[in-house]
Amino acid sequence: MADGKSKAEAAKLLRDKRAGRWYEAGLNFRCQAPGCSDCCSGKRGEGYVWLTADEMQALADYLGMEFDQFTRKYVRQVDYAFSLTEKPNNDCVFLKDGGCSVYPVRPTQCRTYPFWPNIMRAPETWAKEAQQCPGIGADTLVDADEIENQLEQDLEGRRRTGIQ
Repeated sequence: MADGKSKAEAAKLLRDKRAGRWYEAGLNFRCQAPGCSDCCSGKRGEGYVWLTADEMQALADYLGMEFDQFTRKYVRQVDYAFSLTEKPNNDCVFLKDGGCSVYPVRPTQCRTYPFWPNIMRAPETWAKEAQQCPGIGADTLVDADEIENQLEQDLEGRRRTGIQ
C-alpha cells in the first residue's frame, strides 16, 4: 500500500471502518490553544456555532448580562436555529488574544471539536481535518470510549439546537 500498511493492517482498518469504530485503538489529539485557535478563527470562512437556550443563558450569566441583552449583542437566528455572531473577519466573537474568552462555558459544539460526526466518519475525513488542525496527531491519546462520549455529546447538542 502507498502508506506502507501491511495486508493485515489494511484488512483490520477496513473491518473497523465498516463497523463504524475505525478509531478503536484511540486517536491522538490535544488542543494547541492558546497558540492555535484555527477552529475559532475565520481562516475557513464564515461558520456557525450553534446554541441552545441553556447555552445562551450560561454565556449571559458568565458575562454578567441579561439574557435578552446577550442575545441582541451576540446571537443571530439562522432559519430555525441560533448561532453566535462573528467578527467582520469571521473569527468567533469570543476569540480574544488567541484564546476563548468564555472557555468555562463554551458551547457543546466547541467542547466536542474535533470529535464531530462528519470528521469521525472515516480515517480519511480525520486525516483531512488534521491538515487544518495541528492538535490532531499530538501527544495525547484519546481512547475510543471518550471519542464515543464526545460524539454522543455533539449529537445531543445538535438535536437540542435543532440542526440535526
